[in-house]
Amino acid sequence: MQFHREKFVVYIICAIILIVFIAGLIDYGISFQNAYEILVLRPLSEVSMFFQNTYDSIRNYFVSIKEGVNLIKENLDLKNEVSTLQARLKMLLGYYYENQELKNLLGIKNTLNLNTKACSVVFYDKINSFFIIDVGSSDGVETNMPVIYSYDGTTSNLVGKVVECSKSTSKVSLVFSPHFKVGVANASRGGIDIAEGNGENLDVSRLSSKFFDIVGDVFITVGESNIFPPNIVVGKVTQINKINMEENKVVLSPMIDFNQIRNVLLIMNYEKK
Repeated sequence: MQFHREKFVVYIICAIILIVFIAGLIDYGISFQNAYEILVLRPLSEVSMFFQNTYDSIRNYFVSIKEGVNLIKENLDLKNEVSTLQARLKMLLGYYYENQELKNLLGIKNTLNLNTKACSVVFYDKINSFFIIDVGSSDGVETNMPVIYSYDGTTSNLVGKVVECSKSTSKVSLVFSPHFKVGVANASRGGIDIAEGNGENLDVSRLSSKFFDIVGDVFITVGESNIFPPNIVVGKVTQINKINMEENKVVLSPMIDFNQIRNVLLIMNYEKK
């Protein structure tokens, strides 16, 4: 009972304070409506706005998460589509370059007037300097048959020669492989010499007093054996080193990129005339 009286007294005091406060506001020219707006409506409006803003923030957060997930999925889909298109583009470029390569081979095939056979490179061992091609003894392939290539459809470049045959494949020793030898001549200055592979290029020993080779000269086959036809490009002079007072070592670099070769021509028969 005592407690209820104390609560009632507190309520009475609060009411008196509120009445006095409102009376004071009225004395300052503030109407009851203005006081009501300041003390009740504005706080309620701010509280309502706070909760509304909080709700909007939470809603926007979850919406952004959902949109983010959708964007991530869309981004992954686009990446997959780009990867697919890139793969198709590489395939089409591969077909294009192979078509160009075959056209070039057809061009030199028509100008050589030799019995040749088109074949594909199925393996390239750069370290040991050899190709594996997709024709063998069952196709009439024999050892020492030359292999050539063209990058422009008019120039024949020496790739190497067959050194081993199985029934369906053959091993081709490349021109720069160690111990590979071929008779060569400077296409513009003459002379007949032997070019020998060193694992990266070919070396030719030339009499310095007789031949004045310069960097950029092209050396070709001379056709002095029954293996290599004449006038096939072997390489271009990239270095000239002096061996002694009478000899220079001329370094020839092949003019074709062996990494890019996919198809070659095999010369099936050649006899020196």
